[in-house]
Order: sequence, then structure tokens, then C-alpha cells
Amino acid sequence: ISGNIVLSTGGMKLYDSLGYLVENGDSLQPNKAYMHNNPPDGGNTQGSIILPTGKPFIYYVFIPTVSDSLYNLLWTNPNGTKAPFDLLRYNVVNMNLNSGNGKVVEKSKVLLKDIELNKVGMQACRHANGKDWWLLKHALDTNTIYKFLVTEDSIKGPFIQTFAQPLWGEFDLYGQSAFSSDGKKYGVVLGKVSKLFLADFDRCSGLLSNPKVYNIPVDSTTNPYWDSLGVRDTATNGIAFSANNQYVYISKRYNIYQLELNQPDSNLAWYRVKHGYDTSWLAFEYYGQMYRAPNNRIYIGKVGGSFKQFSVIDNPDNKGAACNFCRKCFRIDTADGGLTSPPNMPDYELGPDTSKPCWPLAVDDVVRKNGEVKIYPNPANSTIIVEYTCSSKGWFELRNGLGQILLSTELGEGKRKVQLQVNGISPGIYYYRCSFEGCATEMGKLSIVE
Repeated sequence: ISGNIVLSTGGMKLYDSLGYLVENGDSLQPNKAYMHNNPPDGGNTQGSIILPTGKPFIYYVFIPTVSDSLYNLLWTNPNGTKAPFDLLRYNVVNMNLNSGNGKVVEKSKVLLKDIELNKVGMQACRHANGKDWWLLKHALDTNTIYKFLVTEDSIKGPFIQTFAQPLWGEFDLYGQSAFSSDGKKYGVVLGKVSKLFLADFDRCSGLLSNPKVYNIPVDSTTNPYWDSLGVRDTATNGIAFSANNQYVYISKRYNIYQLELNQPDSNLAWYRVKHGYDTSWLAFEYYGQMYRAPNNRIYIGKVGGSFKQFSVIDNPDNKGAACNFCRKCFRIDTADGGLTSPPNMPDYELGPDTSKPCWPLAVDDVVRKNGEVKIYPNPANSTIIVEYTCSSKGWFELRNGLGQILLSTELGEGKRKVQLQVNGISPGIYYYRCSFEGCATEMGKLSIVE
């Protein structure tokens, strides 16, 4: 990865490294959404994302949007109570074509349809193999997350997880989702709900687990008019993890906070990094989405884009005031019209997770260790037999190719023949693991037939 720009998009058009329109890279959204602003612009953060496929100079471009039919039904209806997106689409770009300037070779392919989606809340993380990608997209209102496994040749999914809390409401113009620097934690903030959702993320299976919900502090705005009316700062805009994964940073319109993840006392865990404006009252454009850059600084975007500066957290790995909030310390004089939010980029440099084997995706053949365990018949159609002799208790798991558990059961100690039912599982190739501590382990493929 050179760090040079190859492609860029705001969700409406696709541009090459020199800022020229990629062939067939116009009108990446349905007509009504495309013409919503003139000239067409993205308008929403986390409104697009570009992922390399694994093949040289071939890229996916993912864009959530609204269909023309829903646009006519809700967006132009003065009595409409909400206006969600209802499409997630992707494009395939081949930068080898058109003399190296690229061409969109597959356009507006549908991944999700007729599902109420947030306008924000889309991010990606490298699979544990260091090659593929997990793409996560949030639904509107509920805490439902649609996940896709993006590989060199295909996109699998959606794989859906829903959590009871928090319920985000319909205010979906602001918010953000983010992964920790190691890809093992996932966080979300959305809309006018002062909640932070955090969960562990399994880069092998794509599963979210151990969910936690934190109450984000609610402080005054420091705006004399709003404070005189008793208005509180509730619109939550951004989230970013520190590089050492010990802290999470949250931006609201008027306030920026730091959360120490390993501090159990909530009174001590939260620190207010900044309260109020980072410039004059008239020039302040609210704090927006956040982004941890490759230099490990956190750049703080804005809701407005009239000026050419971002504020920055220079040392986000440090607790409290030592994180060093630096007001308006990043400037781009060549910015056309000003800066709004940092780019919605995943960590392209995140490598494979070598801390544990990514089972079962790495299993090719039967592996036996320290004893004998027999799994038969193979192929099977209704039942399988697990035969073993071990003086310790064990465990049997059957998973699909994404690592999701289809069957899991404890095995008692001693000489046993255990019969397990598999007749409710669709025909296909699956992966099993049978292990007994200090005695035996067997991993392999199991074929289930009709």
C-alpha cells in the first residue's frame, strides 16, 4: 500500500487519482437521490466506502441510498415521519482499463433492498486472513447490523445480528461506527441518543459479542441562546478508538469526551476533552465525525464546511488532558470550499490476526492430535457418531464456512459413542472440531447430503 490516492467518491460520482471522472462513474445513485442537491454531492458521512478486492487494481465501491419510489413516498411528503434509505448497492471498478484511468465494469448491484437503513453507520474491517473484508451497515431505529463478507470473487451475506439496546430512533443524519485499531472491537453512536454501543468483534466469523451500552455525558452547549433555554447537547456525531485501544473518543455538537475502557467506575472513566467552541462563536460549525489517521492522531470533522481547518487530538493514547486537544491545528489551504468530515476509510494496513488460528476457514483436511476420535459416517444425511476414549470432558462443534456455529454439544469423559442429529442442516460442506483437554483433538470437513 503506497498511501497514494487511487479512487475517491462522495457517493455520487467516482474520481481517479487526478480528480477526473472514472469512465461510467457518474450517477452512482438513483435519479431522485442523485438530483437531490445541485450539483450532486454525497451529503452524508459514511455514505460510501471503497474496498480493494484482492485482485490488482480491482475495487468495490459500496453506497447506501434511497430508491426513487421511497423518495417519492416519504422524502417529498410533508406529513412523512421519517425518510430512511432503503438500498445498499455496490459497484466494481477496474483501474487497469481506460489507459489506467479506470472504468466501472459493474454498476449499482443490489445488496440490500426494501430495508430501512441509516444514512450513516457503515464501516469495514479486514478479515482475520488479512485479505478479505467484513462490511457492516446499520438499520434505522433498531440496533440491527447487516454484515457482508467481501472476498476477491464474491460478496456473501447479509448475516444479521440484532441487539436489544440501544434503540436509536429515527434521527439518522448524524452518527458514526468505527473499529478499534486491532479490529477486535466495534463501536457505534447515532443521532440524538446519548448512548455508546460497544461489542467485541470476531474477525474470523464476523460475530459481535459481549455487547455493552454506555451512557454518554450530557452537558450544556455553551451557546448563550440555547443555554438560556435549557437546551442540552444531545446530538452525537462521531467516534474513534485510540491506537492503543484503551480509550474511545466521542464527539457531540459542542462537546468532546474520552472514555477509558478499562476503568469500571463511570465517574472516573469519562473525561471531557473539550467543552464548547474551538473558534469564535460565529465561525464555529459544530464538531462532526472523527477519524484516527495512520499517524494515530484523531481528526475531528465539522457539520459545516466553510473553513479549511480541523481540530486534532494529538496524543489520544494518553489519559485526560494529556491527550492534547489542539484547536484548528490541521489546515488544507487547497480545499475547495472548506473541510467537512474526514474520509470514511477502513484501516487498509490492518494485517492478518495471527493470535489464534482462524478456524474453520483454514481447515483443509482432517487433523488428528494426541489420540483417536472417530467421526462417522462422512458423508452423513441424518445423524453422525462421535466415538472416543478420553478421561476428560470434551466439546464438539459444527460450523459453516463463515465460522458460525450450527451445532455445539459437550461430550462426557470415558469411552463413548455419541449420536448427534444433523438432519436439520442443509446439504453442503461443513467443518467440525472435536477436542478433549490433554487427550485428543480432531478437526475436519463433514459432508451432509440429502
